Amino acid sequence: MAPETSQLFQIGLDLVYPLGPTEHVIAGSPIIVRESEPSSIIAFTLLDGEFKKMLHSLFEDARNGADFSKVTPSQDENEVIKRVMLQSQGHHLRFRFTAGQTKFMCKVFYAAQFEALRRCNGCEDSYIESLSRCMPYIAKGGKSGSAFLRTRDERFIIKQIPKAETEAFLNFAPFYFEHMYWNWKYKDTRPTVLAKIFGFCRVTCQNAANGGKPVKMSVVIMENLFYGRKCSPVFDLKGSERNRMVEETSLTAVFQDENLIKYIRENPICIRQQTKRHLHDAIWNDTLFLSKMNVMDYSLLVGFDETSKQLVVGIVDFIRTFTWDKQLESWVKKAGILGGGGKGPTIDSPKQYKNRFRDAMERYFLMVPDKFFQVQSEGA
Repeated sequence: MAPETSQLFQIGLDLVYPLGPTEHVIAGSPIIVRESEPSSIIAFTLLDGEFKKMLHSLFEDARNGADFSKVTPSQDENEVIKRVMLQSQGHHLRFRFTAGQTKFMCKVFYAAQFEALRRCNGCEDSYIESLSRCMPYIAKGGKSGSAFLRTRDERFIIKQIPKAETEAFLNFAPFYFEHMYWNWKYKDTRPTVLAKIFGFCRVTCQNAANGGKPVKMSVVIMENLFYGRKCSPVFDLKGSERNRMVEETSLTAVFQDENLIKYIRENPICIRQQTKRHLHDAIWNDTLFLSKMNVMDYSLLVGFDETSKQLVVGIVDFIRTFTWDKQLESWVKKAGILGGGGKGPTIDSPKQYKNRFRDAMERYFLMVPDKFFQVQSEGA
């Protein structure tokens, strides 16, 4: 063998395949499917041509049934979005594919409705790109024990949800889409601060090389409220002072209600009249909706953006309904068995929770007059 040929042969032997055995390149797709990153399975599914055809068919059904006689051509798309998001029934699309010895399945719940919601928010394309990569994420302040992931660009949070919450959200979702649609259509008069959920999927991965046992995970994909921001401090607020103190002193900690009460004694949170009204209306609308849906134990996540000097807020953890185990927890806490220093219980009924939550948020954020301040007469 010639020296040059031998040298080239040795170089070929030294080359290392850049992907591991659980990373898969599939012809025709720019998405590398990684078994350790469930979001990549979702991204591959949403970008696949066959899945797109199924999704397009659902939108065409809505378009064919829409009444365009009273709208201009420029409003056609909005009319389709309305029909899709206000459907009482959803279509759950199941998509399967294989890479080597590994079988994948992705079930996209309410596929058309979530796509319409993403279009309303202008993130239908960036959503897929973001989901192509994810990494473990430690959600500070959470107590659910659920696994959290975050897309590598930090735009979205991926939360694993247990079976009980899966069933709850399937029933809750049609009402959620209706609420989000009307808030989008009339955003100036019907504001919302619900942290947006942009997707709900169940992924399955079965690798024959690892024994063939399928690994299943149900996840919701939510907006990261603090994407592109540097927020400190951050508070998780429920409107309760019972066991709502975080002792950690790190600036990266997520603090709670008692921490905030102590904080505002020296640093009151003062907002303008227009901001106060907008926040009040949004919290009022959202908590009324959640109470009707029998949902409680949600939080207002609050961050102070150091760069823009803005207050960033969003209601989170609003999926689970008030089930019998929550009722039992309420009885236990009301009886004082778990302590709490004589303060009100963390868990009440949805209606009581709504009222306490509203009252607390009114107290936490103070309105200060500015040059645009308008004094209302007593008869107003």
